Amino acid sequence: MDVTTNLCTSLGECAAISAGFPFRGAIDALAKGGIAVIQMRNVDDARGVEWAKLTKVELPTKRKLDLLTPGDVILTTRGRRNFALALTDIPYPAVCSPHFFVIRVRQPKVLLPEFLAWQINQKAAQEHIQQSATGSYILNLTRAAVESVPITIPPMSTQAAAVALASAAHREVATLQALIDNQRSLIEVVATKILNSERPSA
Repeated sequence: MDVTTNLCTSLGECAAISAGFPFRGAIDALAKGGIAVIQMRNVDDARGVEWAKLTKVELPTKRKLDLLTPGDVILTTRGRRNFALALTDIPYPAVCSPHFFVIRVRQPKVLLPEFLAWQINQKAAQEHIQQSATGSYILNLTRAAVESVPITIPPMSTQAAAVALASAAHREVATLQALIDNQRSLIEVVATKILNSERPSA
């Protein structure tokens, strides 16, 4: 498929969508092993996956594992905002918990996974997702809702430009957040010194 103009389609037509690994009990209660598990607590829409904090377990199955691969997009299925992350570097064998969908682009030479993740996180797709989610208190995203998300596929040069712009913005946000954290730590140190110096000695 040679995309020279914007092509409108649905997510289900341009990608294969599957649920995370079907754990039945508490993940942290499983025996330690060599498979890392991405859980909701391990992801952030700004920082991505905190790989160093993943729990590594022995998966309770003898079937062939469908491990995450570079280029996969993971999408959170619970909560008030469902965000997508494109996985580029995966440091060790890993799967997702059931609270994610794994989205695998059918033709990466036509649709960049990073661009797909970026598009899912934009207002139009997010509004579609929110309108399609079920549940009154904790929203639950169904596969049918994900498959129906409208997707626009512009030329690859446009996709690459959007991804580069988003990456630059994320780096800037990360830099600013680091400065804020450093300032907060400095203020805490100064406050501790000032307040301790004002206390009467015993």
